[in-house]
Amino acid sequence: MGGGGHSDDEGTPYDQRLEEMEFMRGACAAAQRGDLEKLRALLSRRPELAHADGAGGNSGYTPLHYAAREGHAECVSLLLSRGAAVDAATSAGAATPLHRAAYTNRADVVRILLAAGADPAAADADAETPLHKASARGAVACVEILLRAAPHVARLVDRRGARPEDRAPTEDARAPFRAAAAAAAKANAGEAGRRLRGDGTARLARAE
Repeated sequence: MGGGGHSDDEGTPYDQRLEEMEFMRGACAAAQRGDLEKLRALLSRRPELAHADGAGGNSGYTPLHYAAREGHAECVSLLLSRGAAVDAATSAGAATPLHRAAYTNRADVVRILLAAGADPAAADADAETPLHKASARGAVACVEILLRAAPHVARLVDRRGARPEDRAPTEDARAPFRAAAAAAAKANAGEAGRRLRGDGTARLARAE
């Protein structure tokens, strides 16, 4: 028996709270380290840990944020398969896992999150989209993926009035935006040409 009259394996309510917090931290820590097997075991025991911030609080951070930021694609896929919210936003900065992955140039994770329905136009507390984050870091691979997924996001401005391209630190980092703009212009020109040809055919048919 313990000093407080509890059996050795029962523990006090205080001990149980500490154990709970440690357990919850474990899911975030496992996701951050990329410890897939530990994360799977934790989620099997407590599925709700996919939504927990690791400290029993309301920070809005989830294991998915940590796995996405560190580029642990298998952990990201596992968390999503267990119901993790793909667009979970932090309380203070409104950052989503896609913001985190884009900021750290985790191209594989960006693809996974987008395929799972992540919003490429999600704005954080500074009105920055994941494309702003990737561009500011010169994360060309992520910029290209995000532009293909949602070209319109290139026109969105942050709180300072800057477009994603404006945040690019080098000419090389701006290149994907220019390539996307050129491709869009070519596509628009082709569509305009098809409409003109269609109108001409219709007029000719009416004349006959």
